[in-house]
Amino acid sequence: MLTCCAFHDRIDEDLDYTLANVEGAQGQLLNHLNNLASNRWLMSKIFAVLIVFLLIFVTFIT
Repeated sequence: MLTCCAFHDRIDEDLDYTLANVEGAQGQLLNHLNNLASNRWLMSKIFAVLIVFLLIFVTFIT
């Protein structure tokens, strides 16, 4: 009977540990999604600048 109670306490500790890990993982995923969104915005700005320079180059060369 003593081992049953000890086993029960360990399950509670494992559940708390698992919950903390899941919450931490969720926070990391949200940070990753925010980084992806900002990287897309940066890449679109770089692409726009390159297009503008290409248009200027083609306009003055021809």
